[in-house]
Amino acid sequence: MQKRFYMSEAEKKSFYENGFAGPFTLYEPEEMTRIWNEVRLDLLDTTTAPFPESKLNYDRHLDIPALNKIISSNAIVDRISSILGPDVLSWRTEWFPKYPGDEGTDWHQAESFVEFEGTEKLEPTEPEEGRPWELTAWIAMTPTNKANGCLKLMPGSHRTWFFDEKKNIPFEPENKNKRVLDDGVKSGFYGYDYEKLKLDPNWKPDEARGVHMEINPGQFFIFTSRCMHGSNPNTTKDSVRFGWATRFVPTHVKVYSGQDSFHHFGEVLPLDRYTTVQVAGVDRFGHNKIVAPMKQEAPVAA
Repeated sequence: MQKRFYMSEAEKKSFYENGFAGPFTLYEPEEMTRIWNEVRLDLLDTTTAPFPESKLNYDRHLDIPALNKIISSNAIVDRISSILGPDVLSWRTEWFPKYPGDEGTDWHQAESFVEFEGTEKLEPTEPEEGRPWELTAWIAMTPTNKANGCLKLMPGSHRTWFFDEKKNIPFEPENKNKRVLDDGVKSGFYGYDYEKLKLDPNWKPDEARGVHMEINPGQFFIFTSRCMHGSNPNTTKDSVRFGWATRFVPTHVKVYSGQDSFHHFGEVLPLDRYTTVQVAGVDRFGHNKIVAPMKQEAPVAA
């Protein structure tokens, strides 16, 4: 019988109060490091990738078995379904590297993932008051700490919008790693300026309230993107932080509805190879193209 990882009532209560939960353990650090070393090589071959011409390497869980295994693992899916409900789709995965000297990521919020250059990626059809309809499990592939740029989250901020996530703003890659805040910290978002999305241009978050998610390889935490989040700059000389964001929605959410491509970081990504993955339950709506998780090969007996 497979071990299950549904969240306890106390864990769910904490999530609804704070907007995030964890950290939890998916793999021990040595195992995660081994998997990561193999996956890094697989990422170089984009022949079967959903976006083979893109530099972003989004959604590689669709063609790399080790990543497909992670997004459909009980350790992640049970906890996600504890909040989203029993019927869950994986709709996107994306990499967040932070190299020595890289800027921090501005505080920001999201829900429908307009992402600066377009329209909503996600549209709920049966939202429930008080229950999020999107969640992210952020997985550490390498050690993640304040010095090399760990994520930070603002407890309770998911109840209030501080940013207009549906406003389009320009992609300005020439400004990457060049913007410095009043406190002297380098901050931005890979060429986007979240300051332009503030509902109140004069508002500043209380940095002292931020929770810094320092986690080991193989650990992850769950959060709703409505919860204000960002990251520290990487101030180290030789420590690269690799994080992998795995994103989930209940099946009532339409994903890329009516769209044949989307824009991000100056690229156009066609959706002809794209699909969601049913990681829990069933689909009662028929809104999206869906596939089942890959069948994993059984280990060979010694």
